[in-house]
Amino acid sequence: MKVLNQHIAPMYIWAIALLLAIAAISGYTLRTVPYALIAAAASAAALDLLLSVLVLKHKPRIPFSGIITGLIIGSVAPVNAPLMLVLLASLIAVASKLFLKYKSVNILNPAALGLVVALAAFGMGDAWWAASSYNVYGIAVSLTPILIILAYQARRLTTAAAFVIVGIAASLALGGTLSLIGIASAILGFNYLFAFVMLVDPKTSPNHRLMQIAYGAAVALIGTAATLLAAPYPLLVALIVGNLGYMAYRKAGRR
Repeated sequence: MKVLNQHIAPMYIWAIALLLAIAAISGYTLRTVPYALIAAAASAAALDLLLSVLVLKHKPRIPFSGIITGLIIGSVAPVNAPLMLVLLASLIAVASKLFLKYKSVNILNPAALGLVVALAAFGMGDAWWAASSYNVYGIAVSLTPILIILAYQARRLTTAAAFVIVGIAASLALGGTLSLIGIASAILGFNYLFAFVMLVDPKTSPNHRLMQIAYGAAVALIGTAATLLAAPYPLLVALIVGNLGYMAYRKAGRR
């Protein structure tokens, strides 16, 4: 696909459109304008463009990847997060995306790394406000499952499926109930924004089908353990640990 004479994968267009739509609907539901998300998207895009041109000497191009990184940061950080927080998160995310690599491939999920460092520095928690639920005939339903389109575009549906299945199973096991209501609540309340967007980043997750299953399941178990231990940012930390584990696997010479 070409946008303004620039080749761009359809996944990027889908990601921007769906993240913007979910943020807009969530903002309307919360009766607030997500200024932090707007600032994050703008700053990450600007930093991506500037660093690419000035440091890497690339030709100027529309920073679609930077926009997506900023939208993810703005969707996870508190909706009213300070400007300096999203600027710091965006700087760390973009810098890691451009410079923190192993064999020309990103090591860590940029948004996850930027969020963990910036949120910790400002003493704030991850909000995932864009994954808000909506009351439909008395049932809380999230719109984020539509993000499955992104997992499909990234060819990482297996990764996402393994994470969702293991994550929901772990939640039900720890909850000690297998009632219909409990199962429905676990499914409807699951964090699909993480599963279908951050987890399936093609540059930091495996291509091979069996590795995708192992990777998705491992991140789910690590996230569950981090939650039980009351660790801050359990999903973000689990993703970073999963990234490091996958890098170690690659470094061992496997594919």
